[in-house]
Amino acid sequence: MGYRKRTENLPRKQQMIRLALVVLSISLTTGFLSAQAEESSEYSRKIDLTVGNQLRQIGQESRKPVDDYTFCRRVYLDAIGRIPTVDELDSFIQDKDSEKRSLLIQQLLESKGYQSHWFNYWADLLRVKYVGDKLHHPGNYAQWIKEALRENKPYDRMAHELINARGPLYKPGNGATGFYARESMPLDHLANSVKTFLGLSIECAQCHDHPFDVWTQKDFYKLAAFSSRTHLRVDPTPDLEKKYAKDRRMLKNKSFDEWIVYRESVRVKHAAIHGNGTGYMRLPHDYQYEDGKPFEAVAADVLFGKMPELDHQLTTAKLDTLEQNNVGPPINSRESLADWMVAPENPLFTKSIVNRLWKEVMGTELVGPLGNLSVDEMGRHPELTTLLIQTMKDCGYDLKAFLGVLFNSGIYQSEAIALTSDAPEYVFDGPIVRRLSAEAIVDSFLSLKTDQPDQFVSTEFQWDGFTHFYDKSRKMNVQDFVDYSVKGPGRGAFQRREEEEAKKRNGNNGPKNLWRVSRYAHVDGDHPVAMLLGKSDRELIDGANKEPNIPQILFLMNGDLEQEITRALDTYLHKKLQTTNSPDQRMEVLWKAILGRLPKESERTLASHKTEDLIWALLNSNEFRFNR
Repeated sequence: MGYRKRTENLPRKQQMIRLALVVLSISLTTGFLSAQAEESSEYSRKIDLTVGNQLRQIGQESRKPVDDYTFCRRVYLDAIGRIPTVDELDSFIQDKDSEKRSLLIQQLLESKGYQSHWFNYWADLLRVKYVGDKLHHPGNYAQWIKEALRENKPYDRMAHELINARGPLYKPGNGATGFYARESMPLDHLANSVKTFLGLSIECAQCHDHPFDVWTQKDFYKLAAFSSRTHLRVDPTPDLEKKYAKDRRMLKNKSFDEWIVYRESVRVKHAAIHGNGTGYMRLPHDYQYEDGKPFEAVAADVLFGKMPELDHQLTTAKLDTLEQNNVGPPINSRESLADWMVAPENPLFTKSIVNRLWKEVMGTELVGPLGNLSVDEMGRHPELTTLLIQTMKDCGYDLKAFLGVLFNSGIYQSEAIALTSDAPEYVFDGPIVRRLSAEAIVDSFLSLKTDQPDQFVSTEFQWDGFTHFYDKSRKMNVQDFVDYSVKGPGRGAFQRREEEEAKKRNGNNGPKNLWRVSRYAHVDGDHPVAMLLGKSDRELIDGANKEPNIPQILFLMNGDLEQEITRALDTYLHKKLQTTNSPDQRMEVLWKAILGRLPKESERTLASHKTEDLIWALLNSNEFRFNR
């Protein structure tokens, strides 16, 4: 329908050319996906071989492969964060292609659903949230992550851009600055950056030598020296402030409301990350160890590995003769920090992301705790860890390609086990049974509401009030800001008006009840049900909670999500039910839609129950809430 709308007004010849291009594109895409699947399978076979050798050595039997129903539901949840619709499941089951699993994996990784699901993951890790005056609005930051996923930006490039981001906070496309702006304290930002990208916990060394590791407080300050003098400034720089000062004073004396609008609108244009690192830092005023003294200048140095060359313009001795707050001129040492962090030879960078993705897909930690690794640690199966690290490097840090390797492996496509008291000691031979994330539970209800659950996932930059006003402000001079403040919307309506204009600029985004959780932005409020079910508040790295509690259980039993499916007869599920002619057919639709499988013979006796009761029971079953 969408293609027809775009082409029906074109001349006949142009319509035929456009149609030919579409057919050619589909053909090329199919061939490309097949080639990608074959390359991915080669790496997958190496993983299976490595795990198989380990199983033989320890005398443990391999797990059995799962059937197509189980695989389809599992890979939908892991790749795009929701269960398949009945039509999607049926399409896969009925496909006779021997390579259908590999092709489905690639199709899902190239879909809008992938962008939605993995945005939730990265937004949690990078803690995308509103944090008051310092980061007025995280919309540009969120859009940067979404665009990185849309273009499949390599992970090492993503990390480098985040660590080294600078410039205007609200300039469209420059949202990586939100990573630095997210943290009001530079030393806290450093500690969180190390934990995010290296999986290393060094925050204790900010105040004292690490009690359980080798890192000292001096080591911490040497690392901090790379990004010294980097800061978020929300007001114009002193040279530009001169242009605004007179009107700022005038408005403050005239009207507090107008002054606030003037101040905030000017800030939207000028808020920026300044500084690129001087390569020096001074020890704190209360430094107590014998290897230094308070306010002593220390030169930048890495925690391990090769130290990048820095173009220092002052010696440490010269710097120590200057004022205690002087850390030298900028030399772009922050870029050197980014280079060191993301280097393939850094023993933690690749290992950390491999550990993370394995945990997300398989449910267990490959190496160790996500945020508390060590340089030499390789986990309980070092050979497998080494192979996966090399695989990530060979993939060029292409996250989709690496995920494709995991999904195509025989161990991923084997039976899941529960980590009970009688679980085997070696669990790297397949996934574990685990509870769905809050977002996956909520988004899976969309697969029951509509036949197009991903239809309102955005495929282009989405404006918010701040990026929209920044775009307008590029053509505004000082007098324009005064006029905007005096004749404009007023204090209370300033942000609301810009947000409304931004929404119009974005076009129709569909009804909110059909949005995936990733579509919610700060101005929309957090998705209340997702928050109830354990969605991260993004205060801490890895802050999501998958542990069930009484309010969650009661809501799933009696809340809006359940009632929208049991009682709304116009939903996709009920329309599918209307096509059934017998109780057995009705059961098959319900079981496939909610549990992703056919009913067992032992369950056939439930056919006599009311449809509403069956839906309620299935939605509240552990089988629905867990990935198996």
